[in-house]
Amino acid sequence: MDAIGSGIWQAKGPRHGVHIVVLGGVHGDEKTGIDVVRKLHALFTAGDEHLAAGTLTLVLGNEEAIRLIQRGTSVEHNLNRLFTEKHLAGPVLDFYESRRAHQLAPLLASANVSIDLHSTSSPSSPFLPCAFSPRHERIYRWFSCDLVLTDPDYILGGERATTDEYVDSCGGAGICFETGFAGDTSRAPAVFESIKQVLADVGLIIPARPLSPPEPDYRVYRIVRRIFLSPDGFSYAAKFPESFQPVQKGEVIGYHGTRPEIAEEEGVIVFPKARELWHPGHDIFFLARRIR
Repeated sequence: MDAIGSGIWQAKGPRHGVHIVVLGGVHGDEKTGIDVVRKLHALFTAGDEHLAAGTLTLVLGNEEAIRLIQRGTSVEHNLNRLFTEKHLAGPVLDFYESRRAHQLAPLLASANVSIDLHSTSSPSSPFLPCAFSPRHERIYRWFSCDLVLTDPDYILGGERATTDEYVDSCGGAGICFETGFAGDTSRAPAVFESIKQVLADVGLIIPARPLSPPEPDYRVYRIVRRIFLSPDGFSYAAKFPESFQPVQKGEVIGYHGTRPEIAEEEGVIVFPKARELWHPGHDIFFLARRIR
């Protein structure tokens, strides 16, 4: 593979085909995606795998945060919230994540498919926080996962802001896969094999054996609310939740000081941030309803 930038490698097959971008480490402390990207790079660099067609781009997203072993270079800078129309149309700002977003945007815009590998800051089963459509499902069906979390109203970032949303806006299929808890890298080998199956399915590599496409029965949720940390703090009414923990309409989820946070409808808690990532004015969890 050829280095086309710092932490960015690309290989091209002898024939035209799709362009797939695989990203890991968009948040620097999420090791599963970093391990998978490095293993894919080693696989192609060693000549153990070759592209039959198309283009494969591998990206270590936030190299500075990876070096620091932390989510971003600072609390305020989240690379996966910078693929907004306003930010990319404006000047590069004076911090690493801004420079990196501007550098990665043309690659993502040229991709037919992007696969952004993430992990959660608190324990969670794997899930797919991206669009639910036939063209997306054709890609993420290869992952061992039956949970999809959609965000058509851009509640997660307040506007189109993530890598998958940006690729979708450019006409490609943007995939985000939350591989599980960031402290658990045991799923990395399975994720690596899933990526290889995706590459084989779209014709980039020749599979060692005939593919047997899985047919998962997805549970699909839609984000409906974003809960911020108030200056009064927050305490959960019960134990710290895991993603997709159910809540009932009228249930007290917790307290902002003495003010209760009450579920307005039946649903689930998603993306509960670990307490060490809590900062006033930042989100601490989201609520979603099941739509399928």
